[in-house]
Amino acid sequence: MKKVLFLIHTLQAGGAEKVLVDLVNALDKNKFDITVMTVCDFGDLKYQLNKNIKYRSIFKFKFLKKITGNKKYGQTINTSTKKNLLKEFLINCYKSFWRIANLDKFYRKHIKEEYDIEVAFLEGIPAKIISHSSNPKSKKVVWLHVDLINENKSECFFTSVDEQKQVYSAFDEIVCVSGVVKESFCKKYDFDGNRVKVIYNPINEKTIQKKSVEEITDLTKTNFTFCTVGRLAKQKGYDRLLRAVKRLNDDNLACDIWIIGVGVLEGELKKQKEKLGLSNVYFLGYKNNPYPYIKNADAFVCSSHAEGFSTSVSEAVVLGKPVVTTDCSGMREILGNNSEYGLICKNDEESLYMGLRSMMDGVIYDDYCCKVAERKSMFNYERSVSEIENFLMELVNEK
Repeated sequence: MKKVLFLIHTLQAGGAEKVLVDLVNALDKNKFDITVMTVCDFGDLKYQLNKNIKYRSIFKFKFLKKITGNKKYGQTINTSTKKNLLKEFLINCYKSFWRIANLDKFYRKHIKEEYDIEVAFLEGIPAKIISHSSNPKSKKVVWLHVDLINENKSECFFTSVDEQKQVYSAFDEIVCVSGVVKESFCKKYDFDGNRVKVIYNPINEKTIQKKSVEEITDLTKTNFTFCTVGRLAKQKGYDRLLRAVKRLNDDNLACDIWIIGVGVLEGELKKQKEKLGLSNVYFLGYKNNPYPYIKNADAFVCSSHAEGFSTSVSEAVVLGKPVVTTDCSGMREILGNNSEYGLICKNDEESLYMGLRSMMDGVIYDDYCCKVAERKSMFNYERSVSEIENFLMELVNEK
């Protein structure tokens, strides 16, 4: 049995976090002794880990619950609608810490066991920590989930691009969740593409289908409805989605928008909704089970500026929902280079508006309903998990 450590920043609600929890629960426990470790002990997803998965955390940060002052702490700490100077100061201190910390000592203090494989399941902080591993026998893997050219949120934890390249060069294997993520990584850091592997995120289609049959009790569907799921953050482009919906309203095209998620822009987006008079936009907050909402909507929309390999779009495909999405990483791999299985529009506000408008056309909508049904076969959870198991076993068996 091989001992494997998966290190991630938190287990708050998010695509990579959900993928990790599902993955470790599915890995063969006769082959792998698994520990999941978070840098910060935030997020209710840890309670979804199977009992045979060991859970550890480096920082507890219990006092942050009082600082954020909200009830959604279990899902995210970024829902405050008021400016919190103390919170901003602490966040800046946290960023500075990772730029100057002695990570050799940090690793030895906090990663006390020896593992056969050490996986940094996110770029940035987890990658920095594992890159300073003092275990010469372990195989080190970094799993990249974002386009590091267009959405390098982790850059603030490094002193320079050279330091970033040095960190990623320390790994035995670099895994990217889509071809575009790989291309961006290799371009940004001048990496040999042969050193970088693409493994798509496993999507548990059977579980998604099973959970989707729950009844919705808090909404009644009346118009053509778009659903979207994601953090209320700049990356997701919800501000331009609201402006696009305003234009649809002005065109007398009746539609509703269900937005599932919480995040730092929650207050700002709700104010924008009121300013634009969008009574047909519903902020539904965090949903432990978003699948009934996706299933009951007519179509799914992704307005993101950048993605890696969108978990929510993949889940919408599994549920047979036509998708309108901006052209960002992973979308062409999910929906086809020429929008064969979903409507991919240019990554700008005008194109997003036109994409939403087009999807509401009955002929186009019916066509994509048929096409997305064909695309479901792309997602086979057992096959995807088996690929990752084989990858990990081959890694430790290398001489």
